[in-house]
Amino acid sequence: MATTSDDELLYFWAFGDLHYHTPQQWRAYHAQRLAPMFRDLRALWSQEGTPAFCVSPGDIVETATLENYRLARQDLTAHLGDIPFYPGLGNHELWVEDEDEDDLDQFINRYVTFWGKPTHYYWVEGEVLCVMLDPTGYPEPRFSHDTLAFLKTALAKHPAHIAVIFAHCSLYNTVLDRHPEQKRDYHSLLPFFFIQNSDEVRAALAQHRNACLYISGHTHSGWQAPNLLQTEQTGQHPVTYINLMSPWFTGYEKEPRRNAESNSFEFFIDEPDLVVSFAFHVYRNYVTVRLRNHREGHWMAQWRVPL
Repeated sequence: MATTSDDELLYFWAFGDLHYHTPQQWRAYHAQRLAPMFRDLRALWSQEGTPAFCVSPGDIVETATLENYRLARQDLTAHLGDIPFYPGLGNHELWVEDEDEDDLDQFINRYVTFWGKPTHYYWVEGEVLCVMLDPTGYPEPRFSHDTLAFLKTALAKHPAHIAVIFAHCSLYNTVLDRHPEQKRDYHSLLPFFFIQNSDEVRAALAQHRNACLYISGHTHSGWQAPNLLQTEQTGQHPVTYINLMSPWFTGYEKEPRRNAESNSFEFFIDEPDLVVSFAFHVYRNYVTVRLRNHREGHWMAQWRVPL
């Protein structure tokens, strides 16, 4: 039976950077921060139905230790149950703190072995193609030739499918700072936070009319950061770029850390201090994107994105 423009093709949920980490103080505060998100999601899904999958495009762990990976999988499995989870590769999957380990291949092999997925891959959900990409090369991230070729091949192989692309880093000149003079946010004009070969990515998306959404994290952008959601006319069709914020923390230089004396854990509150994630409902001609405030248990914003 053919679908109509009013038929929902796919419902999924996306989390920004999660940063699971095993040190006791970090873990306790992290669990406290994320508890309202998972509690609210369970209540919401019991009413609305469960999503087809959940996805998080990178920085799922704070550092690339096996202990952090185990904690992430243990917690996500406990909260998501049988809902499939699709991981992505972030910069925090590519380093280990205070250890003499800087072998990129070693970190990638650890990620691949643990999650049982390559660093770039795709999956198909009905009439929707989902593509996960893998930026590397930090502090100036980019997509390799192989990754760009993979993206083009996946889009060409499924030309009738609506394509949703996930990657850790934003493209250049998408999500911006809430207040550049005060430096409230990391953003896509800073070399560490945007894909260096963004022009090549945009050119690839322009060549394939099925490329519709590009969903990223990495910047930990705060609420109402400019272009948190931005639609561009790319070639003959619109492409929308969406930044997932983070339920762990948002804002510039607000990374949790131990204090100078290393005797206490410091967490820096952004304003507003939110625990959020995003729901996506894909239809033939548009996508509804909803931002959930989990502490309050209500929707903060909703956008209708053209396809």
